[in-house]
Amino acid sequence: MRYRTGSISLSDSADVPLLLSIRNARALTFNQVSALACMDGIAKNRRVLHWRLSRLERCGFVQKTEYGPLPSQPVISITRMGLECLESRGHILLSLPSTSRKILHETQILHSVELAAVRIALTAKGILRSWKWELEIVSENLVSSARTTKDYDAIAEVAVGNTTRRFGIEFERTLKGSSRYEELRRVFNAEGNVDTILYLAPNADILYVLAMELRDVRKRIGFALSKTFQTFLLESDVLLNNSAGELVSFREFLDT
Repeated sequence: MRYRTGSISLSDSADVPLLLSIRNARALTFNQVSALACMDGIAKNRRVLHWRLSRLERCGFVQKTEYGPLPSQPVISITRMGLECLESRGHILLSLPSTSRKILHETQILHSVELAAVRIALTAKGILRSWKWELEIVSENLVSSARTTKDYDAIAEVAVGNTTRRFGIEFERTLKGSSRYEELRRVFNAEGNVDTILYLAPNADILYVLAMELRDVRKRIGFALSKTFQTFLLESDVLLNNSAGELVSFREFLDT
């Protein structure tokens, strides 16, 4: 263990859950850390949360990074020392051990922040029942006995009225090559963990290319603009991958 024993006394009810929240999400802005901490019952007072984060940063468990595309506030992520601390308490992720060569790649930051915004929007609406981050899914898949698994960006379960729906979430920030979509179609058709997928995209161009590339997948897939989805949620437009290319609300997407 690299950190000196006794250099910090961690609270199992606040500090450790806060570290887990940051680790599992990969990267969060301060406002997102604050929102998730409040929603998850970790810390409801922003001033206390700021003190906790500053304390964890001084001890080398988390770090703040200035990231150009997000100029308003720094990005917060866990460090190798933070991972070692969690592992010493039994919180181990096979997908991100403290021995990892790189803890956070710059290319993952915007992706992680966008997914966190989706989780916060679903929670604020009061419909989110459970959420698994990609790192948690990958860790489970590494020890899964299932022959085919998909490392979704997230898996969410939401409840609206009498309807509860579990679905995979994918955020496509940039388009992939045609061979990658061919491979995705094969994986989606073989994978049996979820039967419904919500694809989120930053703009209409990417959304419609996705809809064309994945129209023959034998799963129910909906495509929506990420920012619009976060704003309108149940009433946001979702394009279906059926033969008619129907446009329905997210509420209808969940209900059928």
